[in-house]
Amino acid sequence: MGKKCTICSQEAMFWVKGSSEYYCQGCAEEHFGDVSLLVPADEQAKNLKKAMEEVPEEDEDEERREEE
Repeated sequence: MGKKCTICSQEAMFWVKGSSEYYCQGCAEEHFGDVSLLVPADEQAKNLKKAMEEVPEEDEDEERREEE
């Protein structure tokens, strides 16, 4: 399930970096004009997925050190 637009609750396409504000295509164009200034919402999802994949590797390294 994706993020919802802060204004109209439709599926968000854009995100304001450093905040919890998300916008659909229409609301983003209406309020910002230049949507190139916004971060695509799927980019944030990719970054979160990458971060989550890295965490278990660190935990495994700690467990190995504790066993030694």
